[in-house]
Amino acid sequence: MNTGVKLEPIAALLKRQFFIRSYQRGYRWDEDQVNDLLNDFSGFIGQENKHEDEFYCLQPVVVRKIPSQERVSLKRFEFSDEPVYEVIDGQQRITTIVILLHYLLNELAGDVRLTLPAITYEVRPESKKILTAFNDYMSIEEKQQELEDDIDFYHMKIVYDTVVRWFDGKAHKHMSFLKLLTSYKINNVRVIWYEVEESENSIEVFRRFNVGKIPLSNAELIKALLLKDNTDVSTSLIFSVAKEWQMIENQLQDPYFWGFLNPQKTYTSRIEYLFDLLFRKERAKNHNHHRQEFDQKFGTDKSSVFRFFQEKISKAGNDLQPVWDEIVLVFEQIGQWYNHSEHYHYIGYLQNYERPKETNDVVFDIIMLSGEDEGKGFATKSDLTDYLIGKIKAASGSWFKNKKIKLTYIPADLQKLRNLFFLFNVETCIKISVSGDGEETYRLPFKLNKDNDYDIEHIDSKTEKEISEMTEKERIQYLKDLYLDFENELHTKMQELHPEAFVEGKFSQHWLEENMIPGMPKLNMILQEALEELDKKLAGEGDQLLDKNSIGNLTALNSSINRSYGNSFYKTKRRRIIEEDQAGTYIPITSKNIFLKYYSRYPQKNSRWNASDAGEYTKELENCLSKFMQDENL
Repeated sequence: MNTGVKLEPIAALLKRQFFIRSYQRGYRWDEDQVNDLLNDFSGFIGQENKHEDEFYCLQPVVVRKIPSQERVSLKRFEFSDEPVYEVIDGQQRITTIVILLHYLLNELAGDVRLTLPAITYEVRPESKKILTAFNDYMSIEEKQQELEDDIDFYHMKIVYDTVVRWFDGKAHKHMSFLKLLTSYKINNVRVIWYEVEESENSIEVFRRFNVGKIPLSNAELIKALLLKDNTDVSTSLIFSVAKEWQMIENQLQDPYFWGFLNPQKTYTSRIEYLFDLLFRKERAKNHNHHRQEFDQKFGTDKSSVFRFFQEKISKAGNDLQPVWDEIVLVFEQIGQWYNHSEHYHYIGYLQNYERPKETNDVVFDIIMLSGEDEGKGFATKSDLTDYLIGKIKAASGSWFKNKKIKLTYIPADLQKLRNLFFLFNVETCIKISVSGDGEETYRLPFKLNKDNDYDIEHIDSKTEKEISEMTEKERIQYLKDLYLDFENELHTKMQELHPEAFVEGKFSQHWLEENMIPGMPKLNMILQEALEELDKKLAGEGDQLLDKNSIGNLTALNSSINRSYGNSFYKTKRRRIIEEDQAGTYIPITSKNIFLKYYSRYPQKNSRWNASDAGEYTKELENCLSKFMQDENL
C-alpha cells in the first residue's frame, strides 16, 4: 500500500536526500534524452497565455522513506538528520535535474544561492561528494579523470557536456530555466511523487516497475489518491472503494466482457478505461478556447487523466463518495449493455468491425449522449437500440442498393464483405440469443472473433486447382479428399484403379493411409482419372452456379481453415469445417450454417453448392440485414 501520491514541484525536492541502492541500474541517460528534455522545457517556457497554475509534468518518481532503524546500518554515508528517500524508480530523472541545476548555478554564480538535492549511490560512497561539487569536477582537468574512470560518472559528464552545448548562444535562457525548476507554485516543473510504505520490500517494488519497464498507470496513481491514509475520510468508505475497485477490475479482466468493449488503447489496469471515458467526457464538454484552457490546465500527455482526477479528489476533500460514484455509474451502464442482448451485440459490433483507427468509440458516444446536463439521453432501452441500429446503418450504407446487397468478390469490396458477414453473424446471434421465456441462451463471443483473421471464401470454389500447380504433398491430400468425400460417386472408378484396396466390396481406409504416401506410383494419372469421373457424376446434380463471385457464393471463414484446404470441392470443405468445429475451433455460426445448408429450403445432395442454395442464402442475408438498408425514397 502507498502512503501518498501527489504532484510535487522540483523546488520541494531541493533539500531532500536520495539514496540509490545497489540493485538499481547505473545512470545511462544519453544526448538525445537530454536534448529532448531541454527542448520540452524551452517550449513550455515560450508557450503563450499560460495559466498561473499550469505546469510541466515529469513521469513518476517512486520512493520509500528509509525507516530510522534501517538508517543505523547506513551511518557510513553520513546522511543529515533529514529524511532519506530510497529511489525505487526515477533516479535517472532526478540525477539529470540535479546535473542541470549544477550547470545553471555555475552560470549564474553570484546571483543565486541554492541548496541542491543530495544523491548517494550505495555502490559508490564517493558519489555524494562528487555530485555535491559537480561543477568543480567538470572544470578541473585532473578531477574530470575521476569521472571518466567510472561508467556512471562518465555518463553524467556526457549529460553535463550536452547541457553546455544546448545552452551555447542561449545564455538569456539561464534564469528562466532556473525559475522553471525552482518555483513552488507558478508555471513550474513537477513530478508525480509516489511514496510506498516504509515496510515495503523495495527490491520487489523495483522489480514490479522495471521488469519489462512497465510504468505506473494512471489507474494506479488515482487508486493511490483514493485509498491513501487520511484521518478525515471514513475507513468504511476507503474499504468500500477498495472492494468495489477490485470487483470492477475483475469484471473488466474477463476476456469476453473486455472483448465486447474492445477499446483502441491497451491497458494494464483496465479500470483506467473508465477514467479515460470520464476525462474525455469532461474535455468534450468544453468548446473552442475553453478546451484550450482545459488542455493547458491538465496537459495532453499520458498523465493528463491523472492530473484531472488529482484535482477532483483534492477538491472533494474528505467527501470522496461522489467522485467514486461517477466511476461506478459508468461501469454499471456498461454492465447493463453487456446484459442486454441487442445492446451487447450492436455495441460489440461497432467496437469490433474493421474501421479507421480514428473512428470514435461508440461507448464514449453513448456516455456523452447520456449526460443529464446536456438534456439528452435514451428514455428507454429501445431508444438506445434504435440509436445503435442507426450508427450501423450509417456505416454500412454503401453495401446496399434498392434493398439488395451490391457487393461482389472484388478487391475494393473485401473489407466491406468481412464487415457484412460479421454483421450477419451478429444479427443471427441476436435472433437465437433469447429463448421463448426470455432467458439468454447464446451470445457471440467477440473475444474469439477478434482472435481470428478472416478470409472471404468462395463456398463453391471459384476454380478447382490444376494438378500441374500442386506439389506432390498437395496432390496426395487432394486424392485422399476425393476418395473420402466422394466414395459413392467414385466407387466403380476406385475399384478399377485400386482393386487391392477393397475388402468384401468395401474400400479400406487403412489401405488409403498406408499407400497414399510420397512416391506413390502413377499419382498424376490416377488423380486425373478420378477428377474426370467425378466431373461426369456431378454434372447432373442440380442447377449449376454460374457466377462464382456473387454474394450467394461467399462467406467469411477463419483464414487458417480456409487456406488449409485451398480450392477443394464443397463437400471436402464441409467435412473439414465439421471436423474443426468438433475439435473446438471457433467458427462463426453463419459459416457453419452455410456448410450444413441451413438456409437451403429444399437441399439437394451435399456434393455441391448450386444456384438454388446460393439464391436462398442470398435471400436470408438480405432479409436478415434489411433493417440496415436505407429507405429507397431517401
